[in-house]
Amino acid sequence: MKSKDVIILKKILEYCNQLNEACDMFGNDYDKFVENSVFQNACCMCILQIGELCKLISEEMRVEEKAVPWKEWCGIRDIFAHQYSNLDHQSAWDTIQCDIPELKEEVERILQDRDGG
Repeated sequence: MKSKDVIILKKILEYCNQLNEACDMFGNDYDKFVENSVFQNACCMCILQIGELCKLISEEMRVEEKAVPWKEWCGIRDIFAHQYSNLDHQSAWDTIQCDIPELKEEVERILQDRDGG
């Protein structure tokens, strides 16, 4: 694995962890997410950054690690960046609750399998 990919994957994990911290801080509550712009901003910035980092993953990594939907993560970034003022709260929450944990698990696995973590 390219050292650049290792750095990117570790940064993705950092943003996953920051997102989890934000959720913990607000009680992981959907209603609070909808009502609180600070909570939304904290989560959405992490998602946006994760998508941006996914764009930097090497083609080699994208081909070898098909379990991660790299293209979709790049697309999520574009949605959050360009349509943020019209944020679909439920879709964002689903990403936070379902997609982020799956991504985190896959990234941890990749790093463990390839680099010893």
